[in-house]
Amino acid sequence: MDAEIIVELLSRIKALERDVAELKQKISDMDNPSASAPPPSPPQYDVHRMSSKPLIPDPERKRDTTRYTFDGAVCSKKGLVYAVVKRYVADHPEITRAGLKRVFDRSLQGSLGVVENVEIAKQRGEMEYRVRFFANEDEILHLRDGDMVVCTQWGILNIPRFLAVAKQLGYQIEAIS
Repeated sequence: MDAEIIVELLSRIKALERDVAELKQKISDMDNPSASAPPPSPPQYDVHRMSSKPLIPDPERKRDTTRYTFDGAVCSKKGLVYAVVKRYVADHPEITRAGLKRVFDRSLQGSLGVVENVEIAKQRGEMEYRVRFFANEDEILHLRDGDMVVCTQWGILNIPRFLAVAKQLGYQIEAIS
C-alpha cells in the first residue's frame, strides 16, 4: 500500500475516534444534565475537518438547491467543483496528479476526495465510477503524468470547504438561489 494512502487512512481513523469521543461526551452530558449547564449550541463545522451529518434529520429542512456563478456560467454544486478544478488545470498546465491532489485535498470532499486518478476511481466498479465521478471521456482531466476525474458527490456539508479553497485560489464564485 502506498505510504500516502496509509497516512490518509490513519488520519481518518483519528478524526473518527475524536468524533466518537465527542459524541460519547455529549450523550453522557445529556444523561446527567446539570442545572447550570448551558443549552446545547448548534453544531459547528470546521472547514478543515470532515463534517458529520446531523444525527436526527430536520423534517422542515428542504434539499439545498443553491446554484453558483463561475466564469459567467450558472452551476450546480458538482458542476461548480468540476468547472473550478478544470479551470485550475488550464491555468496550471504543468500540474501533476499529486500536485492537483495537494491543491484540492481529499478532506475537502470527504471519503472520495475532490479528484482521483482514473485507475483508482475505476477500481470502485464501473457503475460507481460513472455515478460518483465525472467519467465521460470529455470530462476526464488529462494531466502531463496521467488522467484524473473529479468527484460529483457534493452537498451542503462539504461544499463550504471547497468554496473556501477556491476563493483562496482567487476564483470569483457567487452563490445564487
